[in-house]
Amino acid sequence: MWLITFISAAGGGSSNWYQPGGFSYHEGDPSDPRMTAAAIKRGVRLTSRSRPLTPSDLNRFDYIIGMDPSNIRAILRAASYWTESDKQLPDFEQVRAKASLMTRYCTKYKAADEVPDPYYGGSAGFERVLDLLDDAATGLLAHMEEQQQAAVAVAANQSASERGS
Repeated sequence: MWLITFISAAGGGSSNWYQPGGFSYHEGDPSDPRMTAAAIKRGVRLTSRSRPLTPSDLNRFDYIIGMDPSNIRAILRAASYWTESDKQLPDFEQVRAKASLMTRYCTKYKAADEVPDPYYGGSAGFERVLDLLDDAATGLLAHMEEQQQAAVAVAANQSASERGS
């Protein structure tokens, strides 16, 4: 099982969802009932509600992940807008480094270039998305663990170097 919070990067509303007056028409909505049913069959309970990416997320999260290239473009467009006016946010290049496609972390479905919108794919579309997300979430967790181990090793080496001098 895996636990990851997904935030709607594109906002699901106006093209300027990230600006004052923009809106996200899915904000507060639960998962599609068909996705909930498909997830329950796998023993996964979906409890979150949709919400758009916010400026504070740029500081809060180490990974900002999009499901498809249009999500990544929307994330970067919003980040560019927000980081221009708020100097308490990371600079744009730091945000760009945090942004990636979910399928980047797939280990089984390496050829997948996006997590598709299952809305029009019937029950098989929802199953495909869950297959991709399960694979990618497992790969993301492994990636995070590798990053943590590398950071611990660097810190241990620095500490040893300082003691030796």
